[in-house]
Amino acid sequence: MQAKNDKHLGPPRRIRVAIPILPGTAQSAVYGLQDLFITANRILQELQPSPEVAFAVEPLPTLPADSSGTAPPDIAIVPPILEGDAYLSDQTELCRTLGDWHARGTVVCSVCAGAFLLAQAGLLDGRRATTHWQLEAQFRTHYPHLALDTDALLVQEADLVTAGGVMAWVDLGLHLVARHVPPSVVQALGRFLVIDTGERQQRYYRTFTPEMSHGDRPILRLQHHLHAHFAERQTTVEMADTAGLGERTLMRRFRQATGLGPGEYLRQLRLQRARELLENRRDSIEQVAITVGYEDISAFRKMFIKHTGLTPSQHRARFGNSGTGE
Repeated sequence: MQAKNDKHLGPPRRIRVAIPILPGTAQSAVYGLQDLFITANRILQELQPSPEVAFAVEPLPTLPADSSGTAPPDIAIVPPILEGDAYLSDQTELCRTLGDWHARGTVVCSVCAGAFLLAQAGLLDGRRATTHWQLEAQFRTHYPHLALDTDALLVQEADLVTAGGVMAWVDLGLHLVARHVPPSVVQALGRFLVIDTGERQQRYYRTFTPEMSHGDRPILRLQHHLHAHFAERQTTVEMADTAGLGERTLMRRFRQATGLGPGEYLRQLRLQRARELLENRRDSIEQVAITVGYEDISAFRKMFIKHTGLTPSQHRARFGNSGTGE
C-alpha cells in the first residue's frame, strides 16, 4: 500500500533526532532508537516512490560548546539512565542546550529518568509529565510543584513528550514516527519489528512496593499487620488500635511514612495480590475477588479497572501464565 503522496520528487526533508548521552545511559535505548528510525526510513522507501521525509539520528556523547550558531534538531530525546544518578545531579550544560533547542522549535522528549532533566531545565513547569513508576516518589520529592502522571506510558504535547518505563523508548519512537508519516508506515514498522503499535498505559505494569524503611515503628507494626491480614475487614479504629495511636495521629503519621492513607494502602495490597493470583493461578475472577477481601464482585472489578486500566480478564489475558474467562 502506497502512502498519501506519490508525487513528491525532491529530496526528502531531513528530520534530525538528537540523543544526548549521559553517564549511565541505557545504550539499548540509544541503539534501539537508531534502529527504529533507520527501519522507518527503509519502510518509507518501500511504500513511497519518493519519500517526503527521512529520519537522521545523532547520538551526542558531548554537546556542542555553543548551540546557538547551528540549526537545532527537530527532535531531542533524553534517554533512560540505568546506572548512577546523573539524572539527579546538576546538568547545567545539557539543560541550557535543551532550553535553547526548545525555544527554537525542537520537540524535546524524555524516557524514564530523562524526565528529571526536562524538569531541571524548567521545561515541565505548568505541564503534565510521566516517568518510571518506581521513580515517582523521588520525582515528587525533587519537583513537588510539577504535575506527574505515572499511570501514563506517554504524555504527549506538541512540543514536549515524556515516556514512562525503561522500554518506553519503543512507544516514544513509534509516536514520533507517526507524527511525520502515514499510519500505514507505522503499522508496517510495527509488523516488521513485531511490536504492538496500539496504545498502552504504564499502570498496566505497576507493582505495589510500599515504603518500609521510614523508621516509624508503630506504623511499621500496622503495615506488617495489614500485609498478613489484608483480606480481612479493617476499620480505622482497629488499625489505630494495632498501631497504638489515636485515629488522627494514625492518619497523619501513616501518610507521612508511606505516602498513602491506610485505606488506600490496604486497597493497593489487595490489588497487588489480585494481580498475582490472576497471573499465576486458574481461580475464577469471583474466587480472586473473595480471596483478596471483596465480597462484592462488581466493586472488585471497578476497583481493578480504576487502578490498572484493564478488567481482571484483560489483565489475565495480557500477563497470565494461564487463565479462564470471567
